Amino acid sequence: MAPQKNEGNNWSEYQKLVLAELERHGKLISEIDSKISDIRVELAMLKVKSGIWGAAAGLISVLVFVLYQLVSK
Repeated sequence: MAPQKNEGNNWSEYQKLVLAELERHGKLISEIDSKISDIRVELAMLKVKSGIWGAAAGLISVLVFVLYQLVSK
């Protein structure tokens, strides 16, 4: 009967270890979720910036063409 008590003690220690690991993994998942949210915000900002820069480049091209047409007449 002594081995059964010993097994119970081992399970108790193992249970604490498993719970501690689950808590640690939960914290890591929360940190990853937070970082993913930050990356999504940064990506959205980059999309807006690239759209603005693309529009500006297109506008400059059109202005150069219009100025060229006006000067060449």
